[in-house]
Amino acid sequence: MNGENEILVRSIYYPDGVTVEKSKIIEFVKPILGFNSYKKFCILNINKEENIPFFILQSIEDEKLCFIIADPNFFFKDYSIPILEEEKEILCLSAKEKAIIFVIMTACPDLYLSTVNLKGPIIINTKNNKAIQTVLNNDMYSAKQKLPIVKNSSDSRSDLQRVSKLTDSIGVENKNKSDML
Repeated sequence: MNGENEILVRSIYYPDGVTVEKSKIIEFVKPILGFNSYKKFCILNINKEENIPFFILQSIEDEKLCFIIADPNFFFKDYSIPILEEEKEILCLSAKEKAIIFVIMTACPDLYLSTVNLKGPIIINTKNNKAIQTVLNNDMYSAKQKLPIVKNSSDSRSDLQRVSKLTDSIGVENKNKSDML
């Protein structure tokens, strides 16, 4: 580990720590709702062996604070949000293509009840790693949107298995999981 360019980030998911480049640290210039004193985070892979649309948003300041985040377009192809001029200014964002969007997930023991917050997305400027959580002022999206996984649908089976592996990796217990797969 190069002390000048990297830091060791500890997490409940990576107790021995993960080396993160300092240039990859995300600064929330407008903090996550309810977590005003935590501003520095990094994005960690949940599972290095599989390409799944979920990640860990890990606090640099508190190893016990992290969120499961997801690429909303993986599940909701038409998900699109406006980035307000005020938000562009805060993020120093000149063009939307330099921003990436994530949503916070709530994983439940019953995987069909897991939700994502489409109403409060996280916007990250990829050029300077500044981030905000915004709240959309419309009823088009829900703060507790269930994942579109249909029971007994062969089309949804691979998505369900990905979510199942995710919940295993984050310690969500599901005694009836074998019945769902």
